[in-house]
Amino acid sequence: MSERPAVKLAWIIVLGGAASVVVGDPLWRWVSGLGPGAGFAFGMFCGSGILCCWALASAALRRRQWVRCIGAAALGCVAFLALACLVPGRNGRLVGSIGMASDRRMWVEENPAVWVAIGTGLALGALAVWHGAPRRATGRRRRPGSVKE
Repeated sequence: MSERPAVKLAWIIVLGGAASVVVGDPLWRWVSGLGPGAGFAFGMFCGSGILCCWALASAALRRRQWVRCIGAAALGCVAFLALACLVPGRNGRLVGSIGMASDRRMWVEENPAVWVAIGTGLALGALAVWHGAPRRATGRRRRPGSVKE
């Protein structure tokens, strides 16, 4: 990787991490307040969205479908922000809880079952990306299907 893309990637990671500290827990709490099970559904979306949304944005960018590209990138950013705050820090607390008082916990820490939803979403997202990945050409032609007479 050359120096320029590495610097851009580093800035994206630093700024995304800082934004996730500020926005992470309020985002999880807002979504979980929408209804029963909404936080778990959001966890599953984030797990699959972190993989699928960037693949969709890349495909839309190649086809010059700007609206789809912007929409998929925005959903990918939301998934990234929601998951980036879940990285454990040096003191054992999640990064999203750095700005909180020491006696408060993040919504994800209060509901540890959401990790299963995130893991399931990651598995489904990986399966979807793998299934939708282009296949290599083998160079052989398929024979036309035999027609029974």
